[in-house]
Amino acid sequence: MFGAESNGIEACDSIENLLGLEQFNGLRKMSRFSHGMVEIGDTKIYFNDPTSLVGMLNEIFVRENYQFSSNSDQPYILDCGANIGIGVIYLKKRFPKSVIHAFEPEPVAFQFLKKNIEANKLDNVYVHNSAVWIENGEIEFFSDGSWGGGISEKPGSKLIKVPTIDINKFLDRHVDFLKMDIEGAESKVIPHLADLIKENVSRFFFEWHSMKDSKQDLGQILSMFGEAGFRYHIKEAAIRPTPFDYVPGGQMDSQLDVFLQRS
Repeated sequence: MFGAESNGIEACDSIENLLGLEQFNGLRKMSRFSHGMVEIGDTKIYFNDPTSLVGMLNEIFVRENYQFSSNSDQPYILDCGANIGIGVIYLKKRFPKSVIHAFEPEPVAFQFLKKNIEANKLDNVYVHNSAVWIENGEIEFFSDGSWGGGISEKPGSKLIKVPTIDINKFLDRHVDFLKMDIEGAESKVIPHLADLIKENVSRFFFEWHSMKDSKQDLGQILSMFGEAGFRYHIKEAAIRPTPFDYVPGGQMDSQLDVFLQRS
């Protein structure tokens, strides 16, 4: 099996150990949306926000949400919502020969995504400056300058126009790993792509976002894939110690990491 071990970055039980205290403390002193660079082993990571960097490193390198083993040393991977490329770097460390398509609509994050791919000389990574959606075209996108930007159907003063892409043509072959973190758009994109996912995808990770004024649809999504032979596991993405008493400060009232694997 391939991918059981990472090449160049040792597994760590904390973000402090991953970064080292000097770099970690340096990040803590930086203001939001500051730009910089950290080094982990021989890997350079350029970032556009220290807060989101720490969060993504914790999710991907410490908690290892994207870890999987494969019979192939060249897995085909789709990263929808790649941000600055932390997931791409992690997956390339595990599968140096993998082929990855990375989709990221946020203009600043996309520039850092390209920079991180170039700085670490990652081969066979193809980047797309588009939001994954149900059709090719253009849509309004809320950009927060960090990792929380997403598609919105409600116009507002902070919305920008970004190109959209229907990734159905990327799902017409076997996909070893499909990752989707598209900030609420998954509720429309997943049903749109469901038949292709059920037919061709072995492992599917998505971050599910519940908007407080919208009907929750996670049950239908899980039922749909369960009937197709997938097993699922759910982890809490945003910690809610007392869910019954939790009052959301924004539009989102729940956030979960969902793992689907063909049985």
